[in-house]
Amino acid sequence: DEASLYTYGNSVEQRLDYSAVDAKFSAALKRERRPGRQGGVPVTSGPMAAGPSVNGRPFDPGAPRVSTARRESRVLNDAILAAALDLSRRDRNRRKILFVISDGAEYGSRASYGQVLKVLLSNEITVYGINLDASAMPGVRTVEGLHVWGQGYGNLLPRYTSATGGQLFREFSEDAIERAYAKVTEVARNQYTLGYTSRASAANTYRSIEVRVHRGGLRVYAKDGYYPLPTR
Repeated sequence: DEASLYTYGNSVEQRLDYSAVDAKFSAALKRERRPGRQGGVPVTSGPMAAGPSVNGRPFDPGAPRVSTARRESRVLNDAILAAALDLSRRDRNRRKILFVISDGAEYGSRASYGQVLKVLLSNEITVYGINLDASAMPGVRTVEGLHVWGQGYGNLLPRYTSATGGQLFREFSEDAIERAYAKVTEVARNQYTLGYTSRASAANTYRSIEVRVHRGGLRVYAKDGYYPLPTR
């Protein structure tokens, strides 16, 4: 196996170019872990206990105000697109997987979900995901797919995994992430490819897929459709 490592927030950055999945990759992954916030002791005296102030002036929470704080972007679409474009240049005979560890929130990307999905499906890239933080909690999942204009998506990761035939895991612990990664790579090594020749002349035409299983007790993970592989 070989893997590359990307991180994203307001922008996307490749932390490690494609290399073998070994100690070097594990070390790079550990370097990207961010420490959690530590709670402090209650403040009961001193300047911090005098009430809120702005620029040294008392601040009344009940008074009307205009916030100028810039919202932090979470460019999930751009991150998946950057990784997918790099992955598409690898050997065509290799299995291509994106393993996304994220809360799935999307806000501020230049690329749209539809544009990114077309790149994924055109290059036979499957997205698997680990949902972290609030998105892994059952009570939050009911609103995960909502899109409010100007506010982005609450959790876009399930749409990517479903549309590309991948799988979504909802876990908190590091052990769960490692188990999910092991399962994903095992699945990739044991997949078979079914192909056919289409008479459709339009190379850019989306083709839908319907999977029927004549046996009970099975769970099927399959993408909804695909775009033909780009000509090289």
